[in-house]
Amino acid sequence: MPKKTVGIIGGMGPEATVDFMAKIIKNTPAQIDQQHLHMLVDNNPQVPDRIEAILKAGQTPGPILAQMAVQLEKWGADILAMPCNTAHYFFTEIEKAVGIPVLNIIDETIKVLKRENVNCVGLLASTGTLKTRLYHKRLEEANINIVIPSEAYQEKVTQSIYALKSGDYFRARMFNQELIDHLVGKNAEAVILGCTELPIVFKDRDEYRIAFYDPTEILAEAVVREAF
Repeated sequence: MPKKTVGIIGGMGPEATVDFMAKIIKNTPAQIDQQHLHMLVDNNPQVPDRIEAILKAGQTPGPILAQMAVQLEKWGADILAMPCNTAHYFFTEIEKAVGIPVLNIIDETIKVLKRENVNCVGLLASTGTLKTRLYHKRLEEANINIVIPSEAYQEKVTQSIYALKSGDYFRARMFNQELIDHLVGKNAEAVILGCTELPIVFKDRDEYRIAFYDPTEILAEAVVREAF
């Protein structure tokens, strides 16, 4: 069966991009090499900081992300995906730059939450994602209640994300239990790991008595679905 070539707008961060690629491979129904998907990856860690751009008027990554998308299309990509939640603030700019479909990590996640009848979900994400209300808007439209960490706990989320980016896995996972307890205390029945570093931070999820939704995994599943 002919398969579409997948273009990945990556590098935000590099480990999250590799994690996303691994999830695409894991979700592909293949028995031999030739049945796997052709992936074109622009793993560009030089993309300007999304949070700096959104919160502190830093250099906007929008034009660079759009150019990466254009280049991937020129290389032969049939569909695009971007494993970075915060970068979806610039999604429209990317989508307008190309003539091929761009899958949206947030939209795909909301589809799953609606299908599984989640009523109240906790969101762990970068401060940029929270401030821009990227998930809030879609969740409100879907009539799903959302709870977010208090300011003090959000600082712990930020520390976990940047510890993972720096390769400090122990420090990245220091706050896991208290973050989950905090959201459960606010009546969350499930948790969105809404930064592509966080599924790596929360690698061992079976020890928590709550459902997790991994947007990176959901996006990988969407990529496989669309590619076939």
